[in-house]
Amino acid sequence: MNKKTIIVLACISLISLSLSAQHSLIAQAKKDISGLTMTVDSYNKAFNRFKPALTNEETSGRAETWALANRIKVEQYDKFMDNRRVGKKIDVKAMGHALIDAYDYGIKALELDTVPILDKKGQPSIDKKTKRPKVKTKYSKEIISRMLEHHDNYRIVGSELYNVKDWDGAYKAWDYYCQMAARIDNPRWLKPDSIVAEVRYYQGIAAWQRADTIDAVRLFSIARHSGYNRKEAYDYALVCLSDLGNEEEVVKLAWDAFLKFGTSDPQYIRILINDYINREDYSGANDLIDEAIEVSPADDELFNLKGLVIENQQNIFEAFPYYQRCIELNDSNAAGQFNVGRYFYNKAMETRQNSNLYGKKLANLVNPMYREALPYFEKSYALNPDNVELVNALRDIYYKLGEADKLQAIESAR
Repeated sequence: MNKKTIIVLACISLISLSLSAQHSLIAQAKKDISGLTMTVDSYNKAFNRFKPALTNEETSGRAETWALANRIKVEQYDKFMDNRRVGKKIDVKAMGHALIDAYDYGIKALELDTVPILDKKGQPSIDKKTKRPKVKTKYSKEIISRMLEHHDNYRIVGSELYNVKDWDGAYKAWDYYCQMAARIDNPRWLKPDSIVAEVRYYQGIAAWQRADTIDAVRLFSIARHSGYNRKEAYDYALVCLSDLGNEEEVVKLAWDAFLKFGTSDPQYIRILINDYINREDYSGANDLIDEAIEVSPADDELFNLKGLVIENQQNIFEAFPYYQRCIELNDSNAAGQFNVGRYFYNKAMETRQNSNLYGKKLANLVNPMYREALPYFEKSYALNPDNVELVNALRDIYYKLGEADKLQAIESAR
């Protein structure tokens, strides 16, 4: 035997030893988890010894490897649950992720285990009864059985992970619950159940919590279109759309919510009224406001909006009674206080423009109007000092009334 032959045989021997070592990991893992006294920790140790088989090129392509990983993680989850039932304290996050990992491993095993049966021409053979391609499997039935037995646990685990603020884990658990329930393409899986839409809503909340606003909007939409029509599915979506600055979609969804819930929540009608005002459709805005006021006659903001619409249609003098009613209902409404003040301020400005008087006589005529405006402006300024138009009006009034100290104070605050 020459040296070259010896080297080749040695290499073959090393490869065989490597393959044997990897396959022995699978055998050892089966042995490790067969004991009757398994604990959460012993499952961890068994999985960590077995884990290299998931990445080794000789074993990672085998369905058996991933099926075993699925089994270990499912049984570990069950052990967590056993501990809980007897009153032991458990690591909720570790328990939840054991079940999440089990799903990932199970899906990988199913992909590898599902081998098409080919006909004589090398084409997929079709089952005459189901009209589906025939496949042969070895581990799929066992995997599916395990996963379906734990289907509802994914929904529960999602809630538990959410409660410990593991948004990513909750998102995944709820997503896997829905994926399992929705796989009607394969009769081995469950058919859709009645709460999938609700779970999609919760998944949307998890997406929102992890700052994935676009995905949250998508999931809230899926929830609504799948039958989850509770108010919060609209409200959270409106918040997300508003955060995204998508005004067109905000208005569209507000219409949907308004048609469904009416004026029971004034936020929808306010969005629609503001949209009418932004588009200068004051007639449409007025009709909606009147409808809203009938339902909520003590809503100060509606009266302020009514005043704005009337002012745009006619003038501030016709709008004044609505602004006045606004602050009668709520004297802390900054916009309402500003608008009442504007009524007196504009009245003074208009009087100045139309008067033939000058100097002290003109001042004696208009200054009382400025003084009437002043307490409303000052109240509004205290509530909202960032209103630039208001600040300019106060400067003008303080100057005209000779209120030097107040003028200096407002200048120093800028």
